[in-house]
Amino acid sequence: MNEPRGSAEWRYLRVAFVVVLAFVVAQLVGWLVYRSVHHGPTALSLTDRCLRREKLLSVGPVLDDPVARSAHGGALATRVEGNGVHVAIATSDAEAAALVATYLEKTGRNVETRLERRGRVVYLWEQALAPTPTQRQTMYDCWYE
Repeated sequence: MNEPRGSAEWRYLRVAFVVVLAFVVAQLVGWLVYRSVHHGPTALSLTDRCLRREKLLSVGPVLDDPVARSAHGGALATRVEGNGVHVAIATSDAEAAALVATYLEKTGRNVETRLERRGRVVYLWEQALAPTPTQRQTMYDCWYE
């Protein structure tokens, strides 16, 4: 028996729609798997790259600061306009607050003018005076969370 011509076309159209839908679902699942497995660069690597490439500063490890080295996001040291700074990157706001509290506990109140927190990043400046606005801005330009 002959089917009406229109119903055969609809059957092929439905099959094509199912194939396209299966392809879109497969693409979506693949993207979700890729996204969960591949993470972007860390805040530490972005900060390091920015300070080196954009600000042309030399960056090194933090050697004599156990508080900064304890930061779970990592730490680095650099010098901005003659003023050294240790950068400790926390993985949470609570950890950043704990780093600040540890600095205050271990070094006393004389560190308050040299200690800054911006989000999850804690800066400890070398000089006894507060950093200049341009020194701060240089570091804030390379701030990632």
